[in-house]
Amino acid sequence: MSVSGNSASLKSIATKENKTIISVSGEIIEGDADAFRQAIQRANDSGKLVSGIRLNSPGGLLIEAVKLADLVRFAKVATSVPNGSTCASACFLVFAAGSNKYASYTAQIGVHGASGENGKETIGSGAATVTMARIVKELGVPASIIGKMVVTPPDQMLWLTPDELRSMGATMTGKPTQVAAPPATTDPGPLPLSPEARAGLPPQTAPTPSQVPPQPQPKAKLSWSQMVDYASTLSAQQNNGRPKTTRVCQPELKSCVTGIWYNYEGQDWLIKKTDSISGATVSREMCVFNEFGDIRTCFDFDSGRAHRDMKNAEGQWVGVDNQ
Repeated sequence: MSVSGNSASLKSIATKENKTIISVSGEIIEGDADAFRQAIQRANDSGKLVSGIRLNSPGGLLIEAVKLADLVRFAKVATSVPNGSTCASACFLVFAAGSNKYASYTAQIGVHGASGENGKETIGSGAATVTMARIVKELGVPASIIGKMVVTPPDQMLWLTPDELRSMGATMTGKPTQVAAPPATTDPGPLPLSPEARAGLPPQTAPTPSQVPPQPQPKAKLSWSQMVDYASTLSAQQNNGRPKTTRVCQPELKSCVTGIWYNYEGQDWLIKKTDSISGATVSREMCVFNEFGDIRTCFDFDSGRAHRDMKNAEGQWVGVDNQ
């Protein structure tokens, strides 16, 4: 997800219950996760617990949103998208990480696939989308939402419905159709709800030192088994509950290829593993095909190298270049 503009604005809001709510507004860029960590540290140093995070962001840098989501999950804070706010694209990862999730009926929460630096879909962004899907799956987002996320182009947005938000454990706040209340003519007295409740966040217990997350460690590379699991899930969704698989052996090469087919944004993909006759792994690749199915671009999972192949008149794949 592309990066532009200024970093998100983080604001700590003290409550009467001696707790803190952190408001995040704007595009998420590099450094925002560290700023959030520091806000938690300052609150804890002053004897306060961060009870939740309010979100109003169109998205931003995916890797930074992943770091921010990790912090939210570790600190066990609630996430909230309040009245009239937006949480879309990379922001959705942060929202999904909340220990409790709250969304106003008037808020907009949207998902789509990842994009490259130019804002377009690329092979690299396709891999990023797979990674993003894995992350939100770990956060409890149901397959029905993940499936819609991975097939929505990066230049479009799928806005989630209240029912879809509820399916991922979110609580809707406010009313489906809100009408501005008439101005009060008398002092209504003390508000019956705490600041957390008015923000759509639950009350919390006293702060504990463990709320401050440790420094984030580098993310481990997505494993091959995780890639295969996700491809299988997506393929099954697209093929009446059963993944579309293939296996072809080539005696002349003393090898066999096993793969899983799936479709992403109108393009056919094949995640495949080639084994020798002895069962040793020769290569692991992800290939994307052109609309005619006679040209493919493959990426080696282990080395990252790419190459293109074309089918000849006999239907055999022949390498035409390296990238």
